[in-house]
Amino acid sequence: MKWSQYGRLTLALVASLALGLSITACNPSFTLGFVYTLNTKGNPGSISAYTIDSVSGAITQTANSPFPSGGQFPVAVSSSNNSQWLYVVHEIDNTVVQFNIGTDGKIYQAHTYNTPGTYPIAMTIDTGSRYLFVVDSYAPGFNGVAPPNVNPLATNTVPTQGCVVVYPISQTDGSLGTPVAGNDGNCFTIGAPVLGSQPIGVTATAFVNYLYVADQGTHSIYAYSVDYTTGTLTPLAANNFQAGVKPSAIIGDPTGRFVYVTDEYQNLILAYNVLTTGALQSQVNGPFPTDLFPYGMIVDPRGKFLYVTNYNSNDLRAYNIQASTGNPLATAGAAYGTGTGPTCVALEPAYGRFLYTANNLDNSVTGFELNPHTGVLVTVLDSPFPAGGLPDCVAAVANGTHPVQQITP
Repeated sequence: MKWSQYGRLTLALVASLALGLSITACNPSFTLGFVYTLNTKGNPGSISAYTIDSVSGAITQTANSPFPSGGQFPVAVSSSNNSQWLYVVHEIDNTVVQFNIGTDGKIYQAHTYNTPGTYPIAMTIDTGSRYLFVVDSYAPGFNGVAPPNVNPLATNTVPTQGCVVVYPISQTDGSLGTPVAGNDGNCFTIGAPVLGSQPIGVTATAFVNYLYVADQGTHSIYAYSVDYTTGTLTPLAANNFQAGVKPSAIIGDPTGRFVYVTDEYQNLILAYNVLTTGALQSQVNGPFPTDLFPYGMIVDPRGKFLYVTNYNSNDLRAYNIQASTGNPLATAGAAYGTGTGPTCVALEPAYGRFLYTANNLDNSVTGFELNPHTGVLVTVLDSPFPAGGLPDCVAAVANGTHPVQQITP
């Protein structure tokens, strides 16, 4: 894929971010945005909600926080790009719950949707917030199901066959429409289909219409083209790409040129170029080392830096993304201490300056301030902050409209 296709888009994004930072630098403190952690302890689970101070990046829990998550074992969270709606996947009871986000950061449960398959594990939203893509561990009607109340992912004796559910998103109220018809009812089977698949993550690329699913069972990435008029997924001609030994997370960069996958078994980042066909090409000089048990990733909105949480090392590792190659190269002072067992990491989309990790084992959130020129992080004052029981994931949204929010084509 040629740089000329995306160069002006990237330059415009960087210019917008720089302008936003210069405009806001001298303003007094205000609520920049909101942070939400999914807490898996309890039935139902809960969501801790926080406000972000625009100057320090410190977070403060909102009134009435934590809020019920609306289901059991919340494992994934996504927000619309207008920062008005939050979506939470619950693995045990097979649901997606939509919340409306108030102007004060409080959340209000609006709708609950059952997924066509079972044990949903991951989701993503395209940059235009047109569709919500949810990955079910089991496709609907699959016969190799586990016994009642037994999670198939907790045993090696039950074969799996995952699928992707595509929900249209109402641009009026954020509600989800009927899932798009796929090759297995309202679902698109992984690998069309692949027995033994164990999907773990999904990402929708910016500017180019591709969707990628990372799968642990087959050590692969499955690739689809997305028809954004109908929401239909079509497997690419070259559909299956090697993804190490045990992929744990997947993410694309803001230009749509690169895809990154962590391998929790080998402690590596696998980096790919997105070709014009949607095929993935392994980057020269890769793979790239992480610390122990990489779990989650985020790319800053400028497309300059990649950050990886390392669950067993209790840290967040920073990388510079080379503009010409996409190679993630470790920054100066690359590893930054978090709480114990960091899982997800989120970056507020208003300034693109503050990052937050959910720390599963000590029930906390760690905050960092990002230097937009170097990618270097500084721990936020008074960090870490208390979270609910066993936080598994984290999301951040803007408070109102800012000039540096995510840009769509």
